[in-house]
Amino acid sequence: MLRRDMKRRNGRNRRFIEQLQATSLFSACSTNELRLAASLMTESRLPAGCVVTRQGDLGYECFIVLGGQAVVERDGVIVGHAVAGSIVAELSLMGDVRSPTTVTAATDVDVLVMSRTEFAALRALGTRGLANRIDAAAARHRDAIERVSHGSLRAGASRW
Repeated sequence: MLRRDMKRRNGRNRRFIEQLQATSLFSACSTNELRLAASLMTESRLPAGCVVTRQGDLGYECFIVLGGQAVVERDGVIVGHAVAGSIVAELSLMGDVRSPTTVTAATDVDVLVMSRTEFAALRALGTRGLANRIDAAAARHRDAIERVSHGSLRAGASRW
């Protein structure tokens, strides 16, 4: 029984690693870094219509989108679309205590979920490239939010 459970866990970890490696955020990571990152995440499926994060709420988790699509809104204006490879809700875990956006699953969305502690551990991996890519994604998200606040972003923004 234990052997079967270990095979199932190893198969799941291999799948997580392959899924992570297929994203731009993790594509340059070594196998060991991917293993560590995968060990910090939990797989979940969010049904269409599910509110992933709500603007103004405290953030406790962030999500790596593996499949499906979610809509990212700020003050009722669409600022982006989260698709495979996107990281969602990282801003509220990077010091911005309240979520700056509402993210709603437009389709069923497969995600890997990290808690605040797991996200901090991931950023502290010692992998400068990964930390830089997370910071760059957060900067793009802050920029899109800022542009909406100043009225210079049209509805239907691009990939989050």
